[in-house]
Amino acid sequence: MRRAIVVLGLAVIGFSIYGTAVDSPFVNYYVPITVVLAALVGWIHRTARFSDATLLALTVAAIGNLAGGVLLWGDGTLYGAAVIGDIRYDKVFHALATGVAGWAAYEAVRRWGIAGTGAAVFVSIMVAGGAGAFVEIIEYVGSLLFEKNSVGDYGNNMLDLVANTAGSIAGVLLATRFVDEPDPDRPSTIT
Repeated sequence: MRRAIVVLGLAVIGFSIYGTAVDSPFVNYYVPITVVLAALVGWIHRTARFSDATLLALTVAAIGNLAGGVLLWGDGTLYGAAVIGDIRYDKVFHALATGVAGWAAYEAVRRWGIAGTGAAVFVSIMVAGGAGAFVEIIEYVGSLLFEKNSVGDYGNNMLDLVANTAGSIAGVLLATRFVDEPDPDRPSTIT
């Protein structure tokens, strides 16, 4: 956990300095959101005890979000850059980030021992999809706060939700293959 905190802390400081130096329009939006979400992940980690690989993936996702919103690219930020044909970084990142969220949710649910395998899959997909929908709410708030924003229209937000759903399903299904089974002799750590 300490390694993830240090890496993310350095990224937050680095993107804050970069964003301020180049007058990136969303640096004061993405940096605080990243810090709050990192604190939430830390709080969940207290009982979920994410694996080092999951903490690393969550950290990389947080850095990818910072890069997408703060790094200037063309006439906007990286989120608007085409990475695969006409598919923008935004869509690819939504799928990858919710995939990581799905994996983390599955790992937490299984470690807490609160659901059988089928229920754990369903709950994890819903948690990751809900996290993706929450991001859409944050983007909507950003569109209200910033005159110039890169959120897009209704169609863009719906495609984000499609990418979120695909990513959460893929992440959870991959997790079902690789996350260790919970120890039945270990009591649940939920308090």
